[in-house]
Amino acid sequence: MRFCLNPITLGERDLAVSIEASAKAGFTALELWLPHVERFVAAGRPAADARSLLKDHGLEAAGACYVAGLLTSTGDAKRKAFDAAKARFELCQELGAKAIVCVGDGPASPTLDDYHTAAEQAREVCDLAGSFGLTVALEFVAGFPFIGTLATAAKVVNDADHHNLGILFDCFHFWAGRSKTEDFDALRGAPIALVHLNDARDLPRELLRDSDRVPPGHGAFPLREIVRRISATGYDGYYSLELFSPELWAADPFDAAARCHEACQVFAASL
Repeated sequence: MRFCLNPITLGERDLAVSIEASAKAGFTALELWLPHVERFVAAGRPAADARSLLKDHGLEAAGACYVAGLLTSTGDAKRKAFDAAKARFELCQELGAKAIVCVGDGPASPTLDDYHTAAEQAREVCDLAGSFGLTVALEFVAGFPFIGTLATAAKVVNDADHHNLGILFDCFHFWAGRSKTEDFDALRGAPIALVHLNDARDLPRELLRDSDRVPPGHGAFPLREIVRRISATGYDGYYSLELFSPELWAADPFDAAARCHEACQVFAASL
């Protein structure tokens, strides 16, 4: 397994601190949290400096998170969403990232037509992202009324039928939501483009919140079986550790990154 770290796991840190902490912990790649990069640039430092920081610390930009509001928006809202996405695609290109997470958001009360629109607009997103050298990873989110399951994400990806589109598989959203193991059979060739690796506390699924995420092997998910099913699809890319843990956020970032890296290594050895 190849692991990377999403810096949001370390909290709202300065980008340079997250980069240094991740590298010292032993990670060789990051899935960039783009709000952190934007804050870095807004402070007066060019994106080229961020890329240099990554290179100087031996880190690859495995991907970036995220763009949203793109799949069913219309009119002025669509224009603004695509403009915002383009700006983030440009950042990704400058930093050398190859994949971008696209959140599967949409209307609160969707109709079948909305899913047709999502497939059509996903192709537009992929065309634009592709011009910046990016693959798009469509994320299903537990509890979302629009794209909330692996099976629905697979349907949109298959209907869009674009070479630049795959699924963002988040282990938390798979287990905490309405997805089923049988949904892997619904992929029908829809590729997994990126994986968010995480575990969670032993709670009823209905009570699970992002803040309940914990490092792999420290929770109650059947995580080894989930990873085996992911691997069986042919996926051989990065497993990006993405946690929203108040405990890790309160810790020293160097200690938190080291704990995360150790948990990933122990988990990999247990497979």
